[in-house]
Formats: sequence, structure tokens, C-alpha cells
Amino acid sequence: MQIREAKVYHFGKLEKCEFAFAPGINVIYGENEAGKSTLHTFLTAMLFGMEKGRGRKDDYQRYEPWHAPSYYCGAIRFQVDEKPFYLERNFYHKEKREILRNEADGEEMSVAYGDLAMLLGGIDKETFGNTYDIPQSGAVTGKELTSMLSEYLSDAAESGDRSIHVARAKDLLTTKRKVLNADLKKLQEEKQGRKQMLLMEQELLDRDSMGLRENIKKAKEQLAQAEISYRKVLDMGKQACVQQNVMGTVVETECRGETSIGQKRQRGAVAAGGILAIVALVGMLWSWSGAVAKGGFETQFWILQSILGIVLLGGCFGLVKGLLGLNKKRGASNASQGTEPSGVINPELEEAGRTERDAVAEALGAEQSQVAQMLAMLSDALDEKETRLYNLKEELQALELPDGRERELSQDIQALELATEEIERLAREFCEEIEDSLNEEVSRYVSAITEGKYDSVRVDEKGELRVLTDGKEILPDALSRGTLEQFHLALRLAVGNIVMKEDTMPIFLDETFAMYDDRRLEQALKVLTGMNRQVLIFTCQKREMDVLEGLGIPYHRIRMTEA
Repeated sequence: MQIREAKVYHFGKLEKCEFAFAPGINVIYGENEAGKSTLHTFLTAMLFGMEKGRGRKDDYQRYEPWHAPSYYCGAIRFQVDEKPFYLERNFYHKEKREILRNEADGEEMSVAYGDLAMLLGGIDKETFGNTYDIPQSGAVTGKELTSMLSEYLSDAAESGDRSIHVARAKDLLTTKRKVLNADLKKLQEEKQGRKQMLLMEQELLDRDSMGLRENIKKAKEQLAQAEISYRKVLDMGKQACVQQNVMGTVVETECRGETSIGQKRQRGAVAAGGILAIVALVGMLWSWSGAVAKGGFETQFWILQSILGIVLLGGCFGLVKGLLGLNKKRGASNASQGTEPSGVINPELEEAGRTERDAVAEALGAEQSQVAQMLAMLSDALDEKETRLYNLKEELQALELPDGRERELSQDIQALELATEEIERLAREFCEEIEDSLNEEVSRYVSAITEGKYDSVRVDEKGELRVLTDGKEILPDALSRGTLEQFHLALRLAVGNIVMKEDTMPIFLDETFAMYDDRRLEQALKVLTGMNRQVLIFTCQKREMDVLEGLGIPYHRIRMTEA
């Protein structure tokens, strides 16, 4: 493939520019800020496209026209197997457009359906960037450059499929695995935190349940005691009624006895009074008869006897009347004290006793009700806590097992590990297949660039350099910076030849020789000239042109001036 012409409509600082390229070596020269790197990026974007990134300053944003973003486009003409093609692109992400046409027969082709990739031999941007797009290695130490070469070899040389990049793939898999491991760890930490909270809650619930059981036990004992007290009061009430009935019977008997005695006393008093009255009457009659017999009444003595008899008679009547009145008073007293001779219990005393017993029984019943309510509340609270404990234990058991998300993450991590192992296995197999040809190609380029000073360079299974000179192995970090720069170029060219095989992609060198001395530069340009490829050298110095002219190597010059 050779690029013949480039038209930049608007790309970065380049606007309405046209550039013509020739086969062989092309030197794009210009001072800093003249647009060399912009043209380099434009050509790469035309061949492989350019996508808008997200949230970072990428090439798309760096070169996007700020005043006319929709006019972000250009075109190139190139040839493959002597056939000319025209490619036009609009990079604006909202109006992306590609036009690919075979200018020999006018056939319209499709970039989206892979026609351009086919013309480029299946080379993608990453593969090209790891082989024939060679920048300056930069101001790095020998050890850093060696590490970079090792990564480059792993990325570009370990895979027979040019669409696969081993080092990058392993890095991506490793990064993804770290992310998944972090997610899994976070999830497990969250579960552990949840588990600790549940264990603390379980401990509190166990403690509360134990306290509730103790309170329920005490409430049951209190309820049983209240029941016993209540029944005792009822029993006492029954006994009091029986005692009152017995006492009423006794009082009735005593009342009846007193009545009989009174009657007897009353009858005795009446008899005594009658006798005395008879004696008094007889005495009076006797006195009166004696006085008549004598024929003369001893008036004074008779009168005295008569008065005495009347008084005695009156005393007899008074005695009988008094005894009768005393018996009546006793009967009234017995009636007022509820001891009537009828034998019936006093209803007022019975009602008072019943009221007192009912009050005590009601108080005990209220206490029973309160204790029963408290017992019910305690039982409900215990049931609630035991239910929560049951659910909590089930949740703790569930936390001991991996959930769906954990299983998914573990499976993904395992899949990534297997994928990494498979990639490494394939890379090892490929390295074994190309080891001899790769070492031969690298050694050839290193020997040519270093003028035979280092005639054998080997790349081991880890992608590390093993340099041999005069039969001795030299560690790469013991080499000079200039020598490592030469190895860098030699490795890229060697791997590019192996990876691309028959494809003749152009070689881009952007300030690649900035750290080369004149002698090393001569050797590098000789090697590039002998590759029979189109070479584009982007430089801000005239050294490359001077060396090419000194060696008599023809080249095409493109001068860029600062806009």
C-alpha cells in the first residue's frame, strides 16, 4: 500500500491543505508547531478511523474544529496492488460519513462492511501502532526502555492473529478481574457488616426474650396466688354464713329460754301476790270479826290493822305489776338486739358482711384481671421477639451462603482467570512457533543497524532481550541509550515483517531519530531504504535530509510552514 495524496479540509490546525507523497522515503519537515504531528494523526485517522471518547482529552477532541465541528473531514488517495482508491471521511460524531471508491472502475465500496480493512490486509490501528508507526522512544533510562520493549514484544509478537494483542488483552483481563474482585470484596464486606448487625440484634433479642420469660413466670405465679386468695375469700364468706346461721339458732334458743323463765317468774310473782293478798284480807276480816265479838271496836287498833291490810294488799298488787313490767322490758330489749324468739338472722348484719366480702372479692378479681392482661401482653411480646429471632436466624444462615450476585462475580472472575491462562497458553505456543524466525529477523536488523557489533539477539519466553556479542550474553540495561534506541527500531521492524507478512503498509517515523548520532542515523536510513516500503519521516531537523543526500538516497520532501 502507498499513500499518494492527502486533502485536509479541516483537521486541527490544518485547513484546506493538500499533500502529495511519493514511493520510497518521504521527509515531512517543519519547525515545531508547524503541523507535522497533526498531519501524522490525520493520515492514521484516515486509514483506521477515529472515535469520540468520553470524559477525557483524546485525539478526537484535540483536533476537532471548535468553530465548525461538522466540517471535520478530509480525503486521501492510495493504491494497493497498483490499483487506485479514493477514501473520504467526515469525523464529526453526529454526521459520520465514509466514502470508499475504486477509481480504476468507479466501484463504490463500503468501509462499514470491511472493504477498507480488506485493502489494508486486515491490519488494525493497534497492530499498526505496535509495528510500523514508530515514535521517538522518549527520554527514558535503559531499564525503562527494556521494559517497554518487553511489553511491546508481548503485545505485538506473541500472537499469530494480528487482531489479538496479548499484553493488552492480559492487562484488560487483569484490570477487569481487579474490578470484579474489588466488587466481590465490597459485597462480602457489606454482608459481613450485615451479619455483625444481625448477631448483635440476636444477642439483644435473646436477652429480651429471657427477661420476658422471667416476667411471664412471675406473672403466672402472681396470677395463681391471686386465684388462691380469691377462693379463700369465697370460702370465708361461705363459712361466715354458716356461723351466722348457727349463732342465730343459739340466740333464738336463749331467747326462748329467757321467755320461759320470765313466764315462770311472772306466775310465781302472781301467786305470791295472791297469797299475800289473801293473808292480808284474812287478817283484816279476822280483826273485824274480833272487834265485833267484843262488842266494841277498838277503833284505833282496827283502823291500824285495816290500813296495814290495805297496804299489804296494795304491795301485793304492786309486786305483781312490777314483775309483769320487768318481763315486758326484757322482751323489748331482746327484740331491739335482733334476738327475737322467731329464730331469723338479722338482715342488716348479713348484708354488711356480704358487702365486705364482695368488696374484697372484687379487689382480688381486679388484680387477677390486671395480672392476666399483663401476662397476655408479655406473651405477645415474647411471640413477636421469637418470630423475629426465627427470621433473623434464617437470614444469618442465608448470609453464610453466596447470593446470586456473589456467584455471578465469582463465575466472572473464574472465567477471566481461565481466559488469561488460555491467552498465555496460546502466546507460549505461538512464541514457540515463531521463536526461531523472530530471533533470526531481530538479529538481522540489529546486526544491520549496529554494523555487526551485536550479531545475535534473542527474545526469551518472557519477552525479555538476551543480547549476545563475542559469545557472551549482555544484560540489556548494561547497553547504552543509543544502542537501546537501535534495538527498539530493529524490534519493531522485525516484528512488523513477521506480523504483516506480505502486506506492505507504509512506515511512519515521528521524530524517531532525535536521539540518534549521525553514524547510527546513517545505518538506520540504509536499512529503511532496503525494505522497499513507503517511509514517512516526520522531523523538525534537517539531519535526515542531509544524511540521505550524503548517502545519495533519493527522497521526497514535504515542507510544512507554521500557519
